[in-house]
Amino acid sequence: MEDRLKPWKVLESTITYEDRWLKVRSDRCQNAHGLIIEPYHVMEYSNWVNVLAVNTDGQVVLVREYRHGAGRILVGLPGGGTEPGDARPVEAMQRELLEETGYGGGQFFEVGHSYANPGNQNNIIWSFLAIDVQQTHEQSLDENEDIEVVLQDLAEFNRQTWQGGYELQAMHLATIGLATQFILTSGLPQLQPLQRKLLQKYDSTP
Repeated sequence: MEDRLKPWKVLESTITYEDRWLKVRSDRCQNAHGLIIEPYHVMEYSNWVNVLAVNTDGQVVLVREYRHGAGRILVGLPGGGTEPGDARPVEAMQRELLEETGYGGGQFFEVGHSYANPGNQNNIIWSFLAIDVQQTHEQSLDENEDIEVVLQDLAEFNRQTWQGGYELQAMHLATIGLATQFILTSGLPQLQPLQRKLLQKYDSTP
């Protein structure tokens, strides 16, 4: 059956702002009913990556930093943007984890991807789970970054997250949910210790 919904036609497109971080595109569009929609602004970013990284002691590796958009110091997952030289999103994730936290090694699993905000952004978020990571380096931060590394037991972090104990950005919540589901349902033997840890915590929660 033919889909009655149709993509908009882009009649004209102009880049109205561009720097190293983002590009703003202003489109003149026409929908399937002939209505002209202008200007429609689209923010073009690189794709983003973030990770629920668990060390060899079963602790989640978190980052605590000032987030200027919110004007708050917040806890979140390690992550960042892909770069042109990245052959795969996992390469960007491994680089960002190492730079922000000094943790590397281990095993990475891609647990899902989603659009950041498909109404007016073009980029995709890649979500990862990493297990058995270890601190192998010092942090290697950009000059404008000031990041504190925080470690928390996986099961306790998961419990606090879903009980509202953290103010997390939405894309991090998505990754935590996807990674937790992957731990609980993948059946991979290397994830069984984490699965037991999560289930024991929930079984013992009043």
